[in-house]
Amino acid sequence: MTLHETSDSSQEISAAETPEANSQTASSDQPGAGPEAPNDGKIATFQQLLESRMQIRQQQAAHTPQGMIYVFRGTLLRPAAEVFPALNDAVEAHAHTLYMQRHEGMDEILIAEGVLQPRRFNSPWWFHLGLLLLTIVTTLLAGTMLNGYTLESVRAAIVENNDVVLLQMYRRSRAFAFPLLLVLGVHEMGHYIAARLHGVKVTLPFFIPLPIFGSLGTLGAVIFIKSPFRNRKQLFDVGIAGPLAGLAVAIPLFILGLNTTADIALLPRQWIGIINRVDVPPFLDFIASIVPGDHGSKNLDRSVLYYHPQALAAWFGVLLTGINLLPMGQLDGGHVLFAVFGRSIAWPLARLVALTCVFIGLTGVLGLSNAWPIWFIWPFFAMLSGLRHPPPHDDMTTIGWPRMIIGLATFALLPTMIMIAPFYSTL
Repeated sequence: MTLHETSDSSQEISAAETPEANSQTASSDQPGAGPEAPNDGKIATFQQLLESRMQIRQQQAAHTPQGMIYVFRGTLLRPAAEVFPALNDAVEAHAHTLYMQRHEGMDEILIAEGVLQPRRFNSPWWFHLGLLLLTIVTTLLAGTMLNGYTLESVRAAIVENNDVVLLQMYRRSRAFAFPLLLVLGVHEMGHYIAARLHGVKVTLPFFIPLPIFGSLGTLGAVIFIKSPFRNRKQLFDVGIAGPLAGLAVAIPLFILGLNTTADIALLPRQWIGIINRVDVPPFLDFIASIVPGDHGSKNLDRSVLYYHPQALAAWFGVLLTGINLLPMGQLDGGHVLFAVFGRSIAWPLARLVALTCVFIGLTGVLGLSNAWPIWFIWPFFAMLSGLRHPPPHDDMTTIGWPRMIIGLATFALLPTMIMIAPFYSTL
């Protein structure tokens, strides 16, 4: 369910980190007076592009392994959101790439040599369809395990071509498999649609089958961003669209499941006795409390599996949404965190969240608590794409108060969806 950015344009470029030995710098503290340019022909061209957009106080040309970087510091004469589009087109016309950010109290424009192209991450539609069909099969198989069938009984029914038993298995398992896949699919399509609306190039969802006995049958789904985010608004909208879309489906599925009698109640008593109990986060406990019937937390944690597999599928959907909203790296929460607060808060907080997850997981591994041992794995997933979220090209334009409020409300909701020990025993 995670959203990964694959574009090389996400590299952090900061003039503060350029080697002084390979740079030329000029500065001026006189308002309105342009500093004398370092001895580079291109910097004069870019200075001319900026003269009507920025009061330049410092400028620098630096050699890097990726090529030349031209840095201009000063004060923008208009809001960054107005400056960026036209300036970006002009810079790209010179085969360079534009970045805008704040640095040491000044507006900073970085112009890097070369134009970053979207990655050629192409896959045929039938490959995505094949992964989806395979994931449906593995998730249906997980549903049959939930309903008390063993792997041997499934194999026997297939070998004997017992259509009656196979149809019964399918009818029972679909109540779990299809709701779960619906939550995961809607989550990823939320990302996909938001990206397309913003003109961000994106792949179709890749569903990930997990043909392992005792699992959910899937590791979720993932889409890949092929072109860079231009600004924080794009980053915010694409990042938050998935979790909100998934929750919009999971909540009604959970309510419907709580009010549905399931075939699972007909299973033998000795099997029901060993069904694992699950914890219920405050978010779902509140949802259950407003649903007619006795669904409070006192009874819910003992019976969420018995009401209906659909309720359990929605429960897993909320659990996976909470994990994806962890504010680190390029998880959905990492996207939203950077868009709301920027690098000064997002990067240190991401490290803190990662260390906290590792600590919680290790206490479970060492038997010091009943915490889910898998907690220490999530930071490593986040680190695969970088724990520090890369900035968008225009890192100066803020997201505005409406998005800010939605982002803060989402993070306020996050603790109510997180369960340190989701399962009372191993699932």
